[in-house]
Amino acid sequence: MAPAQGKQRQVELYREPVTTPGLVPSHLKRATADAHPLIEVIQRFLAHVQPGSGANIEKVVALLALYKVIAPVWRYAKDLFLRSLTSRISIPEYDPVAQDIIQWVSAEVINKSPLSTSATVMTGDIARFGAEMYGGYFPGELRGQPKRQSDEVNCLPPVGKKFFWVGFRPFLFARTGTASSSKNHGGRMLIDYQGTPQNSVVLFTPGWSLHPLMDFVKHCHEYKLVNRAGTTTIYFSSGKMDAYSGHLWSTVVKARRKLDTIDMDDASKTELVSDAEYYYSEESKKFFADCGIPYRRGYLFYGPPGTGKTSFSAALAGHLSCDLYLINLATGDVSDGYLHRLFLALPRKCIVVIEDIDSCGIGREQGPPSSEPTHLRKSSATAPGIPTNMPNGMVFPSQPPVPQKRNMVTLSGLLNAIDGNASAEGRLLIMTSNNPDILDEALTRPGRIDMKVCFGKMMPKAIRDIFKRLIGRAAIASKKYTEYQIEEYASEFSAKVPPGTFTPAQVQNFLQNCRGDPIKAMQGVEAWVDKTRDQSPEEAVKDSTPLIPPPAVAQVSS
Repeated sequence: MAPAQGKQRQVELYREPVTTPGLVPSHLKRATADAHPLIEVIQRFLAHVQPGSGANIEKVVALLALYKVIAPVWRYAKDLFLRSLTSRISIPEYDPVAQDIIQWVSAEVINKSPLSTSATVMTGDIARFGAEMYGGYFPGELRGQPKRQSDEVNCLPPVGKKFFWVGFRPFLFARTGTASSSKNHGGRMLIDYQGTPQNSVVLFTPGWSLHPLMDFVKHCHEYKLVNRAGTTTIYFSSGKMDAYSGHLWSTVVKARRKLDTIDMDDASKTELVSDAEYYYSEESKKFFADCGIPYRRGYLFYGPPGTGKTSFSAALAGHLSCDLYLINLATGDVSDGYLHRLFLALPRKCIVVIEDIDSCGIGREQGPPSSEPTHLRKSSATAPGIPTNMPNGMVFPSQPPVPQKRNMVTLSGLLNAIDGNASAEGRLLIMTSNNPDILDEALTRPGRIDMKVCFGKMMPKAIRDIFKRLIGRAAIASKKYTEYQIEEYASEFSAKVPPGTFTPAQVQNFLQNCRGDPIKAMQGVEAWVDKTRDQSPEEAVKDSTPLIPPPAVAQVSS
């Protein structure tokens, strides 16, 4: 009797006895029909049109119920297969490695395969370099002001999975999406049950070795270098972390600038380029390691505005085939901790530029940007040259001064970010300054600044070079002038421009307006010299701006 009772209890575990006819229980069929009310409507319609067709519908319902039962098992078996018989790597989508992979899959799989049925469509240069911009940078630009530079349409991998072959090895590419905003989780990146972060790239391949995956990653990086020839990626900090990806940098891709387009002293240019090339050589790395010296290098570029300090930094980055990172400390949005995180996020080979370091107001401690008493500060409400007391008893109303942003970066915080114990190595730091004499000695001491280079105003040879570049190339290309004639014009032009008087930006602006016409340049240079000799670029802009009269105000009786 006991075995029969045990069998009875085993049968009662289920809603229906296992001896009932059919493979799919009736309660699963009812649950499927309840989940899809349209099935009952179709069955009633067929019953009226063709009596006795209900059995066929019941077979369809049974198949749907069977699918609902098998689907979780299939998903589990598929995950088990991927975990057990394949190797995988997961990369956050904003990481440069993921950007390289996305670019390769976009070009070699999505855009070339005739079987591609889904993609993310983007236009212009954003699509061509979408690998950099889509991973943490493009979403921010999409929410703000996207830059559409051409009408060319390209495709990027969508969120989902894509199967492809590289040689005789299969790969599975997957992009995970965002289930919820990172703002709701304290800015932390969400991770699923498999340890994969959201907004990431995942690669699978059969086998138990990571070497095929790492070889594919190297292949994608080499592909980017080949197809990115002639461009430089410039990163800049906006002062706030991107809420979408947690990334600290935004980016833009520009055409690589050549060093011969920088008009400066040839000896200084040659020395700078040679020093930078040696710094990134294997011999230099071995020397730093053998001597126990931190692998860092620092330059200070100083001189008047418009002398090419920032332009040379970009050209040097293009020459060394590395990225350029720009940090602006004068915005008031960067704190000591945020600056340290910016430096920790730098790659091993890059150029970091801190622009106008003398105008950042960096002090020994955090505090107000100015120690001048409030009653001694100049009000910005009164325009220059306009008296406060107007004739006929009229008074120009005064307004309180505009509050300035509190300086968030201290000198100690900047020094710790540059060469503290926790600072990254391998980068080349460039600081630019218009007035280097006011910089703290702790910032410019040897070890932090290894070379100081003056970017001065133009001398005769540089004036001849910029004339031949901006005027001569176009004139010779038009076949109206010979190289000998351009040499003569260049020498005559440099003789009419006083040496050490004008910045490259001023001379370039004049020559650009001549539009490749050497005759026009020679006819207008003397008048331009007389007009611009004693003016800075800022004063020239000010003089060309008409004075706006003060608004009419009501007369105040005494």
